[in-house]
Amino acid sequence: MPSLSIIIPTYNSSETIWEALESIKNQTFQDLEVLIMDGESQDATVALVEKFRIDYPKIACYVQKDEGVYDAMNKALPIAKGDYLYFFGSDDVLENPHVLEDVFSEIQGVDFLYGNVRFKKSGEIYSGKSSYEKLVYKQISICHQAIFYSKKVFDLVGNYNTKYYVHADHDLNIRCFENEEIKIKYIDKVIAVFNELGLSGMKSNADGYRNDLTKKIVESNNLLSQIVYERDKLEAEVKALKNSRSYKLGRWFLKPFSYLKSRKK
Repeated sequence: MPSLSIIIPTYNSSETIWEALESIKNQTFQDLEVLIMDGESQDATVALVEKFRIDYPKIACYVQKDEGVYDAMNKALPIAKGDYLYFFGSDDVLENPHVLEDVFSEIQGVDFLYGNVRFKKSGEIYSGKSSYEKLVYKQISICHQAIFYSKKVFDLVGNYNTKYYVHADHDLNIRCFENEEIKIKYIDKVIAVFNELGLSGMKSNADGYRNDLTKKIVESNNLLSQIVYERDKLEAEVKALKNSRSYKLGRWFLKPFSYLKSRKK
């Protein structure tokens, strides 16, 4: 059976990290390693991780300043030894003790396996089979706590784009879904309990990301791209015409006729 690297970015996570690690330690599937990527926490996070390691030596803790959660995830990629990578939140927990075993019973030959998550506060299940169209045109995301990537994926599509402080996982998933070499599988199973108050609920650079996504949509559709090109060209021609001397002279000449027309009404 293939092995797993669970990657957990942390920063001042002392209130939640113990519970997250307990949910991993209690798994029936244990062919795994846990990589804590700590961004120089100012609280007791690292001390708690080191304490947890005494009874659970599958954990390795790396302390290094980073430029955000996706930068921390990228830093873990060359270190990870597992055949599959799973990015986990420091304030999330796995759904039940056998969920990883259930996942790995279905992962053979798959590059991108994903399921569902349960929202911590509301208890609502965020689920549903995705597609390139849903990701791009409807902008419906897949929570990264529900996804297991083979290491091959990052060789094919590259790392997280740290330009997007919030939406880099969505961008990565689009690249995966548009790559025909990546075998994708959905399982209707809750993987983790997700804290919706965390990073993914923020709106930091959402507008910039949506603009880039709109550009991607246009570029991926030749007909739409041609329509937009012709529209922009026409708008430029109209603007140039309105600024021309002949147009201004024509408007001046027609003014009396406009006045007479309005008087007749």
